Amino acid sequence: MSITLLYGCCQIETSARDLAAVRRFMMEVLGANPIEQVLAKQIAALIPGVGYDVDHLDCGEAVFQINQPSPDMVFKGQKSVHQAYLERVGPSVTNLNYFIDDYRHAHELLTSMGAQTHIRGPSTAARVLADYGPENTRPGGEDRPFLFMSSRHLIGLDLEIMEPNFLHFSQQAVQYPAFIHPRPAVGHGNLRLKRLQIAVADLEQTHDNLLAIFAPASRSKPYSIQSGRHGRSFRIGLGGMEVEYCQPNSPDCELGKFLAQLGPGVFSAVFEAHDPAMVLEKCRAHGGIEVQDTSDLLGLAPQTPSPRIASRALIGFDAVLEQCEQTSL
Repeated sequence: MSITLLYGCCQIETSARDLAAVRRFMMEVLGANPIEQVLAKQIAALIPGVGYDVDHLDCGEAVFQINQPSPDMVFKGQKSVHQAYLERVGPSVTNLNYFIDDYRHAHELLTSMGAQTHIRGPSTAARVLADYGPENTRPGGEDRPFLFMSSRHLIGLDLEIMEPNFLHFSQQAVQYPAFIHPRPAVGHGNLRLKRLQIAVADLEQTHDNLLAIFAPASRSKPYSIQSGRHGRSFRIGLGGMEVEYCQPNSPDCELGKFLAQLGPGVFSAVFEAHDPAMVLEKCRAHGGIEVQDTSDLLGLAPQTPSPRIASRALIGFDAVLEQCEQTSL
């Protein structure tokens, strides 16, 4: 039995060296704004006095959890997985965060496939995730942990999963999973996240792993299958989040060098932009981040320019801009 994902992707988690700099760049350039601030403050308060900080930003109608870890950070006797990633691969997307239907089964399945448990902690640690009011709190939350599982070698990123402690999703206002409406109005509304791009060594094996891990209702069939001079790719819907898996043809191409140096993982977030020029102008005004005229890591020679903002060293991923398709009734 595979894992059922509930309510969409709650958070795209990253590890960063300088939360203030990431916040400034994402707000000034990408139009992000703070969201889920009560939850973010309660998470930060769980580990005081060691230099750890965290914030939640809505960027393109998806929630990015930005973690600034510390070598001294320990939770329930376990060192921070975000610090480990920061030391090993630098700023990066570490995991996706989902509510699931059955944490025991999910843990057994992922463990049987070679995933280790990076963190196991109480799902009630943050007060707002424990108490949704007398009419909407699911009893027994103290017996349902959250799990941070090392599935990167299987699907290109880790998973943080937990069963919900609420009874009715629509009656909670603690979290705003990607693309769920209504949500607070934030930023300039110019960008909408389209997909994450992940480098992997073997597309076929990755697809087999996705089929084994996620229930059919939680994923789509592969689509937009492409092959270029430098690599191959397919896209798949995963709990409401579109992911594009990319396999390089050679270790010498840019995608191959990324994979050889850093291993499987997210290298870009692709945003649909109503006005790409405005974003690029803001990026140049911000300073210090290179802008490439186009993004074509697979060697497909795209017809429409898709500028790439080389922001991975700061925020953990490059930002690719695709022109918003104009629709008419």
